[in-house]
Parts: sequence; structure tokens; C-alpha cells
Amino acid sequence: MVSDFPMVLLLVWFGLDGSAMLMGLPELWAVGRWALVAGLVSAMIAALTGMIDSLAIDQADRAAHRTFNAHLTLMLLSVSFALVGWLFRTATLPEGLHRVVHACALGFTAGCLTAGGWFGGHLVFHHGVGRDQ
Repeated sequence: MVSDFPMVLLLVWFGLDGSAMLMGLPELWAVGRWALVAGLVSAMIAALTGMIDSLAIDQADRAAHRTFNAHLTLMLLSVSFALVGWLFRTATLPEGLHRVVHACALGFTAGCLTAGGWFGGHLVFHHGVGRDQ
């Protein structure tokens, strides 16, 4: 359940910032910043619980390890792209190159979150990682 918070918050950030840039609404831009910060903080907590859950994966289960590695890679990429969005973030709506960088950070974060979430679900529902058995 801890993993739901960063996924939702970062996707809310995607929606708010994307809408703010498309419609020119600085109010959405301001709220998007808080969704981004909350998403990054909750991602750190989810990463800790995920690493603890990964210790329970049977060493002989190569498929589960491959799935875990794909999930880990995609989620680290999504947080890295979100960090780029945060580092390049300004108080006002971005213009020029900053707008392009931010739009790319939004898109890559959403894409990696989607794929990483699928692998995370596969870990839980197919391999039984992170649930009582």
C-alpha cells in the first residue's frame, strides 16, 4: 500500500504541471510543486519498504529477481526524472528550454511509473513478494 502514494502523487504532479503548462494556469503550477515534493518523499519511503520486501525473494527464483530488477530500474528512473523536474523547477511557468526539459521529465516519469507499476504488480500478484502467504 505504501507504493500507491508515490505513484498517485507523481501522476497528480504530471496532470497538474501538464495542465498548467498547456492552459497557462500558475495556480495549478503551484499545487503541482507540492504534489511533486510529496511524491518524491513518499517514493523514498516506498523504496525502503521495497528493498526490505526484496530480501524475502527466494534466491533460486530467477524470474522474480528479473522482475524485481526491472521494477527497481524503472522506479529509480521515474524518481530520477522527477528530480530533474524538481531541480529545473522555477516559481513561474517555464519558458523555452526549461519548458521542454520539464515536459520531458513529466512524460518520462509517467512512462516509467506506468511500466514500473506493472512490474511491481507482477511481483506481488504473480511472485507473491510483499504479501502474507
